[in-house]
Amino acid sequence: MPYTPEQLSDLQDITDVLHAYCRAVDDNRPGDVIELFTDDCTYEYGGDPGSFATKEHAYKFFRAGTDKIYKRSAHYLSNVEVTFTGPDTADSVSYVNAWHEFHDDIANAWIFARYVDEVVRTKAGWRIRKRRVDTMGHEQWPNPVKYMDRNVLPPRQ
Repeated sequence: MPYTPEQLSDLQDITDVLHAYCRAVDDNRPGDVIELFTDDCTYEYGGDPGSFATKEHAYKFFRAGTDKIYKRSAHYLSNVEVTFTGPDTADSVSYVNAWHEFHDDIANAWIFARYVDEVVRTKAGWRIRKRRVDTMGHEQWPNPVKYMDRNVLPPRQ
């Protein structure tokens, strides 16, 4: 797919937002995490603890994870694909491998997933409007995990 020069710049800006999300989660900065979402964001986690649809719920979700559930995490993001759906909108698919060290006597665990995002350009720059986490696998994850179905995304055009 050929990109315009502006789309190449936007592609990098969107990728930077996805990376900033991982870094802010790993640095235990939930306030910075939620600033990467729009005010009307939705987040479908695909398992326990579920989903949220406001920044207030987003903050509580990320605060609980970084403060109460795990001590440390390392999110590794790759395979970023962006499809522009308009001048100020795009769809993104990326892969994440995330390691977690828990507060309690729970073994360290990995989760392997896909982020399926809708992103929009705002006055503050590109932001995530909708995120769905499609879990592909895990190692020693302490809670039940719902796996994604295969072949759920159409091939990229």
